[in-house]
Amino acid sequence: MATNDTPPPARRLSPQEIADVLKLAIPAHLATLDPAGFPRIIPLWFLWEDGSFYLSSGPQSRHVQDLVRDSRAGLGITVEEGQTEAGYRPFRQIMVRGYAHVQPDTGAIWARKLIGKYITGQAGVRRAKLEAEKPHVVIVLCPERFLTTGFFPAKE
Repeated sequence: MATNDTPPPARRLSPQEIADVLKLAIPAHLATLDPAGFPRIIPLWFLWEDGSFYLSSGPQSRHVQDLVRDSRAGLGITVEEGQTEAGYRPFRQIMVRGYAHVQPDTGAIWARKLIGKYITGQAGVRRAKLEAEKPHVVIVLCPERFLTTGFFPAKE
């Protein structure tokens, strides 16, 4: 096999790479189990604080009801870079599983924090005021397993 045919290595992310991904304003994909036991996956905004993921949602959402019934959950975050000339698509990925706890988000404190991360400027301020008037819950996902991987092709 020629050197150019050898796939580039995948590796774990460094602590700095993990921190960089967790700061990005991109959605995570939350996986819950529906009443029949099948996965339900939904993109949600997230915050990473003190070793847990925080997500906000409406109290009647299906994924919230799933978690109230069965707290097992998974979460995935993937950042994919542009295609290289050799046809590779480098990426960084975080995958976790654990137990999620649903709690009231009194005053939409977590919803407003999430809005501050994802919507900047005056639009974020306006949106935070609107959301503060609505009922919210916060989903706290405490990872029991935290896996990372990155795919980084050699420079061409």
